[in-house]
Amino acid sequence: MDLTQTSFLLGILALAALVIYYQLKDSARHPVRIHGNISKDDRRFLRLAVTVSATEVTLSQLALKTSATALVQYMAKRIVDDCTQVNRRLASLAWRYRVNVSAEPGPEAQRKAKHLRALRGSAFDQAYDAVILEDHLKAIVLFASAARSTNAEIRDLAEATLPTLDLHLKMAEELDPRAGTSPAPPLPPM
Repeated sequence: MDLTQTSFLLGILALAALVIYYQLKDSARHPVRIHGNISKDDRRFLRLAVTVSATEVTLSQLALKTSATALVQYMAKRIVDDCTQVNRRLASLAWRYRVNVSAEPGPEAQRKAKHLRALRGSAFDQAYDAVILEDHLKAIVLFASAARSTNAEIRDLAEATLPTLDLHLKMAEELDPRAGTSPAPPLPPM
């Protein structure tokens, strides 16, 4: 083998090494899409959770535009921020496991938003709060179920999200006007 052929062979090997290096480097930055390895219940969870989270964001963005009450504004902003983060994580998992999800709120959420758009003032605040209470109770049941998943990523996401959902629920309960009308607990005997 002469010097030209050796140089040419070394050039090809160097180019191949560079291609392999950049492919490995690129795959390290992007998670691999996984085929299968996810149960039917986990697929269902991902689809429902993305829709629930998108609904919370949509309704809370409406509250940010409509409500003049500082506590409602605070809760709505917190829900938008928290649910947007959760939705990113859910979408990432859905992409990895090849689960088709829609980041758009479903027809029920659109109906709720339409109802809320027609309200103003305290009527809006009370209706928004009622919707948030109802939706968060459903979300907590959904995420609590996913926290028992055999898939570690689904389980970890659900477990990490539950405290945030509980916090949102507590904030909504504090805004609930019915909470102030419940009878006070009996005083202990003296």
